[in-house]
Amino acid sequence: MLQMQAAFWVTRCVGDVGSSAEDLGRSYLHVPTGGLHDRSSLVAGQRLLTELGLLVEHEELVRPHRDLVALRSLPSDAFVEALLERVLSQRHDMWLSAFASGDEVYWERVPADAAHLLQAVFADPNRRTAFVLSTARKIDVALLAEIGAEGEEAVVAACRKYLLAKDRADLADHVARLSLEDDTLGYDVTSPDCRGRRHHLEVKATRSIGTRIDFYLSRNEATIGANDPSWAIVIARQEISGPNGELAMRVIGWLTYWDIASALPIDTTPANDLMGRWANARMTIPDSQLRPGLPLDRN
Repeated sequence: MLQMQAAFWVTRCVGDVGSSAEDLGRSYLHVPTGGLHDRSSLVAGQRLLTELGLLVEHEELVRPHRDLVALRSLPSDAFVEALLERVLSQRHDMWLSAFASGDEVYWERVPADAAHLLQAVFADPNRRTAFVLSTARKIDVALLAEIGAEGEEAVVAACRKYLLAKDRADLADHVARLSLEDDTLGYDVTSPDCRGRRHHLEVKATRSIGTRIDFYLSRNEATIGANDPSWAIVIARQEISGPNGELAMRVIGWLTYWDIASALPIDTTPANDLMGRWANARMTIPDSQLRPGLPLDRN
């Protein structure tokens, strides 16, 4: 907490184009912190900002990242909250990921040091809970985005392998990852089956472990799925595949739109000129509901 508060004052000492390391260190002797921070405290704050990539040190020059330029316009309490979110997001603490899909924080599962820090930043327990849930979901979305491309490549490879095994090398060349060109189609990969029929595959990559799969579905994807009989969701999971903990992505099954339709949110009925329409939904599907193989197998 002290380090994050000191970081706030450090941002006041770094110019828009940066400062020399020597000038920055000298300026710490004159920062009006009201006696809350000494030079060593401010150096610790600088170190935190550097670790987070918000300060860039190069050839004796310390420059602020553009994100820091935006953050330093915040008042001190809001700055500390924003910095804490960045700390948690970059460290990817496992306890935080556990709350990504929930609406409640089980504080007994939060490490004591993290709980004490959160309590110091957020005196209001409701705001504290909201912060944890919001940060957990942001981290979850970011992690899924990281592995999304890998999942799509795994599905492309699986479709080509399937067609080659059926002696249809001519069709294997027509498997394509369309998300590279347009991510608004409602599907990521297009592949023919052995009869030459075209399938539209929405790929969901996951790191979910256990007996369930979590993924996000957009309203656009659901709309396409409801109206396109050739549309399907293909699930690819990142799993440990080697003795040294190597990770690999593999296809573990697929779903039709109608397999999940009953679990989708429902728009509210207009009342008093108020209406709610869902845009994205987080889906949780038991492994047992996945259809094996690829949609190319279906009749």
